[in-house]
This record gives sequence, structure tokens and C-alpha cells, in this order.
Amino acid sequence: MLKSKKLRILALSTIATSFFAIQNAEAATYTVQKGDTLSKIAQNHQVTIQDIKKWNNLSKDTIYVAQKLEITKQATAETGKPSKPTTTTPSKPSTAVHTVAKGDTLSKIAKQYNVTIKEIKEWNGIENDTIYIGQVLKISPVAVVPEDDTVHNNVTTDTGTPSKVTTKDPTANGQAIYKKTVEVANTLIGTPYLYGGNTPEGLDCSGFIYYAFNQSGVKIARDSSEGYFNGNTTHVKNPVPGDLVFFENTYKEGISHMGIYLGNNKFIHAGTDGVELSDVTYSYWSTRLVGYKRFDTVK
Repeated sequence: MLKSKKLRILALSTIATSFFAIQNAEAATYTVQKGDTLSKIAQNHQVTIQDIKKWNNLSKDTIYVAQKLEITKQATAETGKPSKPTTTTPSKPSTAVHTVAKGDTLSKIAKQYNVTIKEIKEWNGIENDTIYIGQVLKISPVAVVPEDDTVHNNVTTDTGTPSKVTTKDPTANGQAIYKKTVEVANTLIGTPYLYGGNTPEGLDCSGFIYYAFNQSGVKIARDSSEGYFNGNTTHVKNPVPGDLVFFENTYKEGISHMGIYLGNNKFIHAGTDGVELSDVTYSYWSTRLVGYKRFDTVK
């Protein structure tokens, strides 16, 4: 009788363990709540902050309410344990391209891939040491910079088909304007959100666009996201860094948010936590993405 009771307890324990393991595996995503931090989320799910950042391609610790985060790449609690760090001897890169992130310099990138600054500049036709966030750099002479965002190039929504569409890249003058615009935008990272703000003291999403483009020489009037979308802009089928990216149904119905596209699915914008970088492929943004446009004055 005692042996039979022990066997029943063991069986029940095994079933319970399996149930919790399945529950853990099914909880693939987590929606960020007010007051959440990466540290709090990591602790609650028994993973590390670095795990969450790696699984979600986060370059910094900033998260926002309603953001969807991949939490369980692990099938059981065992794989959620931090992996033991390994050391490797630097070698020639296996990665063909590198997307510039905040804090990157040519020197840092060259050291990371065990190449020289001169080689990176030659492979990318760079004359000086200036690079910008979101820029895609070749890390080997035979690398090909991918044509990204193919999933998003033909976005259609209930806003209808744009009357003007371009498949052309900006001219040399337009590219120079975009380069300056992106440089200005990058200097604003961390600027606090301020409804109606259009100065470095505080910015909302359309005020951010107004300030960045005017500082780069494109004289545009102050307008809302919806106003810019319906104003003197042309729909872009193949966006390039510097183009506008629009979203709908964020805090209100219809066109309600915008930012500056940086390439490689990244964009910079004035969110509720201030000016920051985000990714159009994250579920919150991809489900609200309307498309890309270009001011008519940028030829």
C-alpha cells in the first residue's frame, strides 16, 4: 500500500512538472506594462536581461508600454539559465555587413571584425570618419548590402492608394539632405517627449520631424503626422534612410505617428519615452505600419 501511494505521488509530481513546462514554453511573448523594466521582467521570467535584449534585438534598456517582447526561447526552465561565456580568438568576419548602432565608431567596428578602418572606408566609399545610426556597412570587399524591408515596401491600408508613388532614390542633393537630417535626428536621442514640442527642450513625433528637417535645410511648416501624410509628400515604394515612416491607430484612429527611417528596419522617432530607436518589424509597429513617404522638396 505504501509503495502504491509513493508511485501515485511520483506520477502526479511528473504530470505537474510537465504541465508547468508546457505553460512556460507557450508563454512566448510578454506585453510590457506600466512600471515594467527589463530587470523586473527578466526576474519574473527567470531569464537574464541580456537574453531578452538578444531575443528582441534591443541595443539599449529602453522599453515602452504595450511593446511585445519575446521572453521564452527556452522550452524548459533549464535552458533559461545564463549560458557560460566563451572566449574566441578574433578572426576575419563571417558577417558580411554591419548595421551601425548607437555608440559605434569606425574604430570600434574595425576592432570588432578584426579589419582596418581604411578597409571599411574603401569598401563603403567613405571619405571621412562620419557614420550614422542605422547605416549598413560592408565588412568585406565582396559583401552586398541587402535590400531590406521587402515585407514592408508595398504596405497598403484602409487609408487608400497614394496618388503619387516613386521608386527612385533621392538625387545626390537629396541624399546630402537626408544625411544631415539623420545626423540631426541622432543628436536628439534622449530628448523628452512633450506634446506640441518642436525644440530640443521637448518633442512630439511631428515636432521631431519639423525640427530635424528644418535644421537640415528643408523648410517645412509645423504640422501633425496626418497633415504631413496628406500634405506635400510622395509615397515611397523602396524607402532609404531619411524617408518618413507613418503609423496609424496608435493613440487615436487614423494616421497618428511618424518617424525617420534609418534602414535595416530601424527608425528614429519621438515616442512617449522621448526620442528613441525602434524597429518596424516589432509586432506593435508592424501591425500599425502605413508606409513610407518623402517630402516633395527632397528630390
